Amino acid sequence: MTTQHPLPPIVCGVDDGYARPLRTLMHTIAAAHPTAVGELRLIVLDQQIGDANRWAILRTAERIGLHTELRQAPLTDPRYPVSDWVSGAVYVRLAIPEVIPEERRVLYLDADTMVLGDLRPLLRQSLDGRPIGAVRDPQNPVIGRGIQLPGWDQLGVPYGRDYFNSGVMLIDLDRCRRLGVFERSRQFLSEHPDKVRFWDQDALNWAVNDNWQRLERRWNTFAMSPQAARPGFIHYAEADSPLARLLEDEQTAALVHFAGPDKPWQDAYPAGPLRDTYRLFHDYADGSAA
Repeated sequence: MTTQHPLPPIVCGVDDGYARPLRTLMHTIAAAHPTAVGELRLIVLDQQIGDANRWAILRTAERIGLHTELRQAPLTDPRYPVSDWVSGAVYVRLAIPEVIPEERRVLYLDADTMVLGDLRPLLRQSLDGRPIGAVRDPQNPVIGRGIQLPGWDQLGVPYGRDYFNSGVMLIDLDRCRRLGVFERSRQFLSEHPDKVRFWDQDALNWAVNDNWQRLERRWNTFAMSPQAARPGFIHYAEADSPLARLLEDEQTAALVHFAGPDKPWQDAYPAGPLRDTYRLFHDYADGSAA
């Protein structure tokens, strides 16, 4: 009889601003694994989460049966650029190797994702010796034809190179440590803050230097239909990532990612099936804190 090795943990990093979305994500994980949630583990990188939110996260974990551990994460270097809708917590994932030294691989998820399918095939997927597995960014898929990595040519990055989204990453930590991926990412942020548009994502794409495993799009499907419903919406990546295909991807998504400043828990978010599904879990998560 062969011994089944434990699955790699799921990792999220949040501050108080994303504590409730994290609990929503936890509920979607449980719903997508009705008989297998006990096989999964969640490690939360805690960037100054308040006591009330910490308690609510652990209470949610207890109720849904998801083994969850909170670990203190270092504060973000104040030199790293942020924006009006992204706080320094966006960089907390760069501390994964230090905060989780005992793991060989992890699955990182942004807190604004929604799990709709079984994650176990992804957790077991081979990376063929590459440090990171990710999905090409649907809205900025290639360097030089998007707004990512301004100054890409000065950095020696080839025009037209694929660019991944860091909201969902299967990470081989052993390989990343050997290659210095996270150290190189932090170095990039410190030395080139003027060439950062998408925060840690730009830094990781530069540090990995195209040595990443392409994952199926279903593992990081952007919620494009609500964006496309907005008046005046323009999909600038049509040539490399056709909008019609991205809309079709929503029907087969295992992980939906609400990337960008507009979030489904906000009052102004466009109505539609994705918003309605998300809010069912979000409202339930809010009640589970009681």
